Amino acid sequence: MEVRPPLCPPDWVRDAVFYQIFPDRFRNGDPACDPPGAQAWGDPPTHHSFFGGDLIGVRDALPYLRSLGINALYLTPIFTGSTNHKYDGEDYFRVDPAFGGDEAFRSLRSAVHEQGVRVVLDGVFNHCGVGHPFFRDVAERGRCSPYWKWFLIRGERPQAIPEPNYACWAGHAQLPEWNLDHPPVRDYLLAVVRHWLAQGIDGWRLDTVEYLPPDFVRDIYRVAKNANPRAYVLGETMGLATSWFRHRALDGVMHYKLREGLVRFLAEETWDAPRFALYARGLWASYPREANYACYTLLGSHDVPRFLTLCGGDARRVALGAAFLFAYPGAPAIYYGDEIGLEGGEDPDCRRTFPWDERVWNHRLQETFRTLARLRGQEPALRQGDVRWHYAERRALAFLRGLPEVEILFALNAGNEDSAVPVPPGGRWADPLTGERLSGRLPLAPLGFRYLKRRCR
Repeated sequence: MEVRPPLCPPDWVRDAVFYQIFPDRFRNGDPACDPPGAQAWGDPPTHHSFFGGDLIGVRDALPYLRSLGINALYLTPIFTGSTNHKYDGEDYFRVDPAFGGDEAFRSLRSAVHEQGVRVVLDGVFNHCGVGHPFFRDVAERGRCSPYWKWFLIRGERPQAIPEPNYACWAGHAQLPEWNLDHPPVRDYLLAVVRHWLAQGIDGWRLDTVEYLPPDFVRDIYRVAKNANPRAYVLGETMGLATSWFRHRALDGVMHYKLREGLVRFLAEETWDAPRFALYARGLWASYPREANYACYTLLGSHDVPRFLTLCGGDARRVALGAAFLFAYPGAPAIYYGDEIGLEGGEDPDCRRTFPWDERVWNHRLQETFRTLARLRGQEPALRQGDVRWHYAERRALAFLRGLPEVEILFALNAGNEDSAVPVPPGGRWADPLTGERLSGRLPLAPLGFRYLKRRCR
């Protein structure tokens, strides 16, 4: 019988507040490295448009990010590719010149680590781009290429017209899939994992992990942990990740399933609090305890519509969703711009440029995110504590986060009328933000949330 190692998520993930950056759209720090034909910052995005964001811009924005309470970054792909998103990797060992190249990465890495900020990179190991030299060699030499077996091709040479005769991701001819059953392919990709960990990154987000063979993902996990025992290995999957944790192949996943419930409860308003609480408890029970604390919890990403747009522009509902995530187990993540009220529909609209003109920011929403991050940083119970559901009626819910010495009650009201939740008996409960003491019932304003704290010793 196979003996699998226990899950070993790094301890820093419980303390993390992530910020996801799509480099081309976040900040242009050096116009000299803009790709040809870059559009004006703020223009509507298309699938093929470039705007000139780069890693120099990310570095220059670190004071802003730190002011939000951010201590971890997740960057979508930064390696060379012909698209704005770089999911069409061409050289996995080189940072795209449009992002400032390897020098910009080294500068960013040094700057973030000086400030105690972690960096997780996007690993696209299911497929590459047609511009990858190995695929180009196969296209030129056919079966004579030493890389013929690296891809899955029907015929003598790969061809994309009238339809691809080679395996490609989601039918996109520009994204040929690796033959992950071919050992040299695995060795090559595992070398990529090692290389960037040696360069000082703190973890990998594995793109489209559900398309990767489980034993290969376990190899990635093993190699990453051998290179850096505190590396974070995160999987991207829209579905339940139960099997991945059974395989002991990931520390956590991007928790799209939890986001799905928040969309139905807060944005669409098709679920009431009892149904959402039942759903959230079911998700919790589906994953190992260690994985629940290591999941990357999110309201938005580059693959889904902005939460503010789903909420019909009501920033109060975004604040409720963020408050829930910052109080719940897991590593809460902010998708760039969500904190200042950036809107966006389906891809590519959810990939708009970050508006650096502060006059258009929703400062009240931004301050809410800042307060949530500060409180989470101040209260170990919100990062490390057990979770226990306390109340769910109509549109109001509450749960407790507890350590032996302290307990915190989090409550929210997703309704349009005043509500209240019962305060657990015993102890002296006080609002950690205002110092107000409360007992009996905790009043909640429409679309509002509250915290209470008590000492247990």
